[in-house]
Amino acid sequence: MTVVKPPSPEELVRAYGSLEAAVRHFLESGYSPERLEWRLGIPYHRVRLVMAGVDLVNPTSFSEVVAFYDRLAVVRSKKGKETELAKFFRLPGLGLEVKTRLALGSPAEEHLRVGPGIVERAICLATGEPIRRVRELLVDYGEHGEVAYLLKGPSKAQLRAEEVYEAVRLLPRLGGVEERALQVSSLLRAATPGEAKYVVRLILGDLRLGYRQETVIRAAARAYGVPPELIEGACAILGITEGILLAPEGEATLLGAKLRPGLFLKPQLAHLYEPDRVEYPVRAELKYDGSRLQLQKWGSRVWLYSRRGIEKSKTLPEVAEAVSRFTAHSCIVDSEVVAVDGEGNPLPFQSLLERTVPRELSPEELEEVRGRVGVTTRAFDILYLNGRDLRNLPLSERRRYLVEVVPAEYLAEGRDCPGAVELMGFYQEALSRGMEGIMVKGLNSAYELGQRTHTWLKLKPERDTVDCTLVKALHGKGRRAGLYSSFLMAVRDPVERRLYTIGRVSNLPEEAMEALRGLVEKTRAGEDEEGVFVRPSVVVEATYQEIQETDEYTSGFALRVPKIVRFRPDKGVEEIDTIEKLRKLYEVQYDRYPQR
Repeated sequence: MTVVKPPSPEELVRAYGSLEAAVRHFLESGYSPERLEWRLGIPYHRVRLVMAGVDLVNPTSFSEVVAFYDRLAVVRSKKGKETELAKFFRLPGLGLEVKTRLALGSPAEEHLRVGPGIVERAICLATGEPIRRVRELLVDYGEHGEVAYLLKGPSKAQLRAEEVYEAVRLLPRLGGVEERALQVSSLLRAATPGEAKYVVRLILGDLRLGYRQETVIRAAARAYGVPPELIEGACAILGITEGILLAPEGEATLLGAKLRPGLFLKPQLAHLYEPDRVEYPVRAELKYDGSRLQLQKWGSRVWLYSRRGIEKSKTLPEVAEAVSRFTAHSCIVDSEVVAVDGEGNPLPFQSLLERTVPRELSPEELEEVRGRVGVTTRAFDILYLNGRDLRNLPLSERRRYLVEVVPAEYLAEGRDCPGAVELMGFYQEALSRGMEGIMVKGLNSAYELGQRTHTWLKLKPERDTVDCTLVKALHGKGRRAGLYSSFLMAVRDPVERRLYTIGRVSNLPEEAMEALRGLVEKTRAGEDEEGVFVRPSVVVEATYQEIQETDEYTSGFALRVPKIVRFRPDKGVEEIDTIEKLRKLYEVQYDRYPQR
């Protein structure tokens, strides 16, 4: 029997004129991407790029980008990293958008739908190593890029920068988990060890090179000879990539980047209250148990953007209708969306999730959920009005415009406070009404897009604490490789004499992590890929923001944003709090909401 050897990719290029033409021919003949890779040796990711209509025209090799990353890794100073980034921006070859996204370590705006699990499977597929080996190295090195570097065998550099960039951007458009794992593994097979490290880091969104977005902005300003403040202003309005893309066009173009409805703007954020940070006079407002919502209007068009920039007008039609009644042709208003019952009484945050989860609802489903949970908005700031940018006006002036535009029923309730006596009085009043707390904002402050500032502070009481025990130590990653970075907590059921898990906590300092490491080894009871099960012996006192119902933990509840207050060596495991207390705390936290 004669064995026919399949043609090599080089032979296919000679026969069809290009690899892309050969791929198109075989796809039309019924070949799948997997079969093309298996039978003809054409990389899976290249087949997918052809299927997506992506033409690779830029010859710049990915190894040149890797050399740039490696240089940044050894430069210690912030100024030095800025200089190296500026050199990268000046290099010919790659387009500015590609260079910007590679410098930021973010090839796409959207989530790539690839997490550590898919990356680990891809490493196994690309290297032939078992998952156990991958996870052993993760415990030692704490980072997937390093694991890919260590396991990837030597190979010739053949990847192009544009090829990696486009293949990574294609990931969210691939239908299933297996397809995304095959795409990543195909890139890793074609990569050198150094390239594999940065392919993984780009996919997971962390280059681990020790600089922030601000450094990239300053580097672009140096490369194109424009003031960094102008790029920062454009980035705040348009987004960081789009803002940097305007840099070569000069100062006039950057100055022309204006606020306008229809574009999501990153909201200003608050720090926790510190008395020494308050600069009177301030505006104190009720802190609602809701979610941030940016209200935008242009004529008859309305946009509602969540804190993450997801457009919500179809899922929150009541709010969209309210915005349409604002007395402005165009405006951008900052607000909180809150859940309410049929009589307008506030409902807890968990009820709001029924209306704000990012999923499509049919008209029938939306109507059904609206019958259970209504929504309204509480507006507290205005950034733009009828063509005028209001961000740099003091809050006291912005509020005058706000109350003219937004009907009173949709305004956040608050009070101007000249001093601490008035502020604390309003705070106690808010607590007596069952509110979460208050927001404290400087009346002389500007609105700073995307910044967490001390001109906004949130003041609320600590919740009750829960005494619990640690039952599992989870392996650390990154800087905490070799340590246990988070711990699974549990409370007890005195009747069944069992422990029930209630959440993970990870706010411990390095010293505490190191101290617990020895204790974990002494009380080790078992192990899986996530970490080590321990015999319950350590008691901690933990606070939290909220208790939520969940199927994730065996108690049926989860502490939201838990924080260890202190260790309790004076208590034994038999003295920790019970699941019954947790259930009561869950019920009591909602007593401020009318039960209808």
